[in-house]
Amino acid sequence: MTLTEPFGLNGENLYITCTMPSIETGTVGGGTMLPPQAACLDLLGVRGSSTLDPGQNADTLARIVCGTVLAGELSLLSALAAGHLVRAHLKHNRSKLNMSSSENEQVSLLHEEMKTQLRVPDSL
Repeated sequence: MTLTEPFGLNGENLYITCTMPSIETGTVGGGTMLPPQAACLDLLGVRGSSTLDPGQNADTLARIVCGTVLAGELSLLSALAAGHLVRAHLKHNRSKLNMSSSENEQVSLLHEEMKTQLRVPDSL
């Protein structure tokens, strides 16, 4: 679940949170012994069980996954607010048709409407 809300003295900032209450992660057993999976867990520093606190590595992996999801959500929201996502989908759709001028106008109108709803500065 990703939530956004205005933040700061005048609400000029954006506070974004990502909550994943049921994420299951593991750093011991299962596929963690396979070379590619083990290499990735090693890279993140969470392979195996923690010697200090059981479950700590799995918790850390869950935080990494959630942080990655949050970064993707932020990127998606930015693309939506700037109008890049809709424009790219219309331009590079499977039919390979380029956008017509009326589609450009529709994207521009949609972009302006989204900027108004999200209170995005005109500089975007």
